[in-house]
Amino acid sequence: MAVGFGILGPLRVLDDGRSVDPGTRKQQILLVALLCQANSRVSFDSLVEALWDDAPPRTARKNIQVYISALRRLVGAESGSRISHQAGGYVLHAAVGELDSLCFEQRARAGELAEALALWRGSALDGFRDVPLINAAAQRLDRRFLGVFEDWTEAEIAAGGGPAAIERVTEIAQQHPFRERLRMLQMTALCQAGRRSEALAVYDELRQSLAYELGLPPSPALARFYRSLLCEQVPAEPRPAAPRPRREVPPNLLPCDPPAFTGRVSATRHLTDGLVRGGNRLAVVTGPLGAGKTALAVHVAHRLGDHFPDGRLFVRLRGEDGRLRLLEDVLRQLLAAASPGRPEQPGPPDPPDPRWAWQLWLTGRRALVVVDDARRECEVRPLLPEAGESAVVVTARPRLIGLEGAHRLWLSPFAAEEAVEFLGRVIGMDRVDADRESAGRIVRAAGLLPLGVRLVADRLAFLRHVPLREYGARMAGTRALLDELCGGDSAVRARLAESIEDLPEAAHWAVLRLGRLAEPVFTLEQAAAVLDSDPDTAVRVLEHLLEASLLTVPNVEVLAHTVQYEMPALPYAYARELAARAADRVPASSR
Repeated sequence: MAVGFGILGPLRVLDDGRSVDPGTRKQQILLVALLCQANSRVSFDSLVEALWDDAPPRTARKNIQVYISALRRLVGAESGSRISHQAGGYVLHAAVGELDSLCFEQRARAGELAEALALWRGSALDGFRDVPLINAAAQRLDRRFLGVFEDWTEAEIAAGGGPAAIERVTEIAQQHPFRERLRMLQMTALCQAGRRSEALAVYDELRQSLAYELGLPPSPALARFYRSLLCEQVPAEPRPAAPRPRREVPPNLLPCDPPAFTGRVSATRHLTDGLVRGGNRLAVVTGPLGAGKTALAVHVAHRLGDHFPDGRLFVRLRGEDGRLRLLEDVLRQLLAAASPGRPEQPGPPDPPDPRWAWQLWLTGRRALVVVDDARRECEVRPLLPEAGESAVVVTARPRLIGLEGAHRLWLSPFAAEEAVEFLGRVIGMDRVDADRESAGRIVRAAGLLPLGVRLVADRLAFLRHVPLREYGARMAGTRALLDELCGGDSAVRARLAESIEDLPEAAHWAVLRLGRLAEPVFTLEQAAAVLDSDPDTAVRVLEHLLEASLLTVPNVEVLAHTVQYEMPALPYAYARELAARAADRVPASSR
């Protein structure tokens, strides 16, 4: 059974080229929600919201299982081979040739722009845009279509085909009247056809619309282009597109590449390939506290200077006190870093809205922006480029599953050998080689997390007189682990406190209860017992902790009651401390 799917227009399901009825409206919404994020997990909560908004029935979980069963029969004979269950959600697996949006991306990245555009049959996901989850994906596809269409138009103009493209460019420009790059291409095509007066009229119409609808002037680049038309400096003859002017030294505001950066070969390759070969414009690096997410993002950004010639920027979303910074302050920092020492120019003042100024700077540039320590999707969305070829790497403890279409990387703890090598880089390999067994015990006691291993290494570098065997014995047990790692530095405990206080109340108290467990690895049955709840309630709470990267599970599909959950070493040690100190503060209703 050769099944094909189409979402670049109304939903289409084909079996060996024949149209197939995709079922009821609810079943179609579920299928479309999975197709929008093909080959990525869509959480159960997201599917519930898509199907029932804020009023799911008590039988929501069972209903979704029924819909999934029906879809599996529809799209493939082998149950689970096309749609698989993965911790807290479902994944629809599709090859490039089976889903038109994947084929579109592949052809666009290969430079086959006309072939890519030919796959569109109308408005993406037509008929499902009333569903917020699907509408967000549809808008992302719209933006991608416009970017590819503009690239195609630019190539046509450079080859002398501007006059033939005018009708199509004008049609798309009327649908997106404030898209300035598209308007500039429309004007260029008209000039190439000898219709300069019409090109000037396009600018005048756009100027009036921007002023009336948004209270903004045209961008400086478009205004300069308009003045060149007035001076008749744009020839009607075809010519190659002029390279955009670039500063001699593009901004590089990255922190230093971590000097002891070790291992992470697979993660580095995965993130690099996603940004370079995959052409992704958004990557999200997630993992537990101390996994080295920021270090990896900065390390990869340092390697990609040639691929992002217009600059590499870095911004933290939180201040030293752990509080979220104002969006305006973050944007102004980025703009100042992007254009340092910009001389004052005569003419209209800078646009008052830094969001508009930031998007204007990104348009037509290829820069890489590292956004550090995001907690919610809404903190990231205003920073994402709406046009152009820039990319953003986001580091976060929560999974941020609402950022559709992101290239995702979960950063797990070190492998044991990587952790030992990291330790040796700081305290000296001779010292490690003299007692590798004790070195292994030490890094395992630190949970194999880069932050824990670094804290251990810094302490051992100071305690050069202490044998590794003796220090390993000192670290045994979690009760004194944080004292041993942190010493008099409260920063790690503060970060652990933030990660827990950020949780919903039920999940917050669950961390305290799970701290009563004797081991960081536990089953659903053990969790339900210590949480004093039924398994269904316990699963929902544990899924909140999974989303926050305070728990991990094996990356395999198993039955809920056989899953083994694990709390990383640092959160577990902190939870043990909290449970010991605050058991009497747990509300009686939660016991």
